[in-house]
Amino acid sequence: MADDEAHSPEAQIAANRALARKRLRAMAAQQPAQAGPSTVRDARPTPTAPAVPLQRDRGLGDYIEFDLTRLKNSKGGFLVDDKDDALELLEEQRKERERELQRLRDQMEPGISLDPMMRPVCEMCQSPDIVYEPFLRVFNVRVCRACERAHPEKYSLLTKTEVKEDYLLTDAELADGELLPHLLKKNPHKSTYSNMMLFLRCQVEKFAFSDAKWGSPEGLDAEYHRRMADKARNRTRKFQQGLDRLRKRTIRDNLWQQRRDAEHVHEWVDTGPGRQQCRACGQRISVEEL
Repeated sequence: MADDEAHSPEAQIAANRALARKRLRAMAAQQPAQAGPSTVRDARPTPTAPAVPLQRDRGLGDYIEFDLTRLKNSKGGFLVDDKDDALELLEEQRKERERELQRLRDQMEPGISLDPMMRPVCEMCQSPDIVYEPFLRVFNVRVCRACERAHPEKYSLLTKTEVKEDYLLTDAELADGELLPHLLKKNPHKSTYSNMMLFLRCQVEKFAFSDAKWGSPEGLDAEYHRRMADKARNRTRKFQQGLDRLRKRTIRDNLWQQRRDAEHVHEWVDTGPGRQQCRACGQRISVEEL
């Protein structure tokens, strides 16, 4: 009877359960630091600390700057220009070399002819030692260095501002290279400013005193005095207009003047015996006749 109870299913289940508990205790004793549930029944995961977000690199600054000059329009990513940057760089270098060679050719003085009849000479002293740059190349004027220094009233260079103020020429006339040749130089005040235009005094005076412009120095002086008179007249008119506006505004803002303007003067008319009425506001009064 005792053997039957020992081999019964309930006893076998109890023995298996005790053996399983013993094995679990042994495994827990061997791995005390192992993460995870301590028993089979407690299958909940151990809570972990939230991940720390990555710190932003302070070297990048507060904003991201984009170089818009390097951005390319790819038309939505379908029409991409596949030009090689190296080829573009070589083409730009070739064009720059051509421009430099052209500048050198323009500044190169021509050789002296062995034939005295073909050799250019100074128009004043007939000297063959003429100045090529810039008189002959730009202005097509044959003059030597000595005559240039001896006659500054004829061969000196004038700026565009001086020509406009002294000879009253327009921008369109100064921009015409066939009418008035000019020399372009870098602006001495700042490199980013427009190039400086230099004109030859004798050519400017020849055009200004011709029949196409003022006719003579007296005509230029008369035009100058007329413009100065117009400027003075316009300046006086503007000053007078400003003074009138100031006077009107001052009178309008005066409280006493406002009260005077607001006063109403009755215009009485007789409406009957001993009665009068204002023609403007309609007020009626009684009048006693003595």
